Amino acid sequence: MIPDQFLYCRICDEVHHVTPFDSAPIYDLQGMTVREIFIDDRRQFIDKHFDHEIEKLRTVTGSRFSIGRLIDPMKVGYVEVTNGTEFFILRISRSSITDPVSYQMVSRQMMRWEAIKEGREDESQR
Repeated sequence: MIPDQFLYCRICDEVHHVTPFDSAPIYDLQGMTVREIFIDDRRQFIDKHFDHEIEKLRTVTGSRFSIGRLIDPMKVGYVEVTNGTEFFILRISRSSITDPVSYQMVSRQMMRWEAIKEGREDESQR
C-alpha cells in the first residue's frame, strides 16, 4: 500500500493532501455550456507558501481512526503522519457537505477527547 502524502506549512499551520486529482479540471455549467477550468491544487499550495517552511509528510501505515458512522460524509477522522523524524496527528473533517475535506494538526489529547465525547453522544442516543 502506498502511503498518503501531505504538504505541511509550518508557518501557516496549513496542510494539503497530495492526490492524483490535484491537477484534475473542474467543470462549470453555465446555462447549456460546460466550461472546463484547469487547476492544480498542489501548485497553488506551493505558490501560496513559497517562502515558508513546507514539509513533506506521509501516513504511518495502519494509523487511521474515524469517529462516527462509516457512511457519514460529515464524520471526523484522524490519521497519524510523519516527516521521518517527528509524528503528528491530522484531523480530517468538513464543515458542510458541499465543502472539501480539510486537514488540521491536532494533539493526541484532542483526538482522544473528541473520541470520548462522540462515544458519550452515541450512548445517549440509544
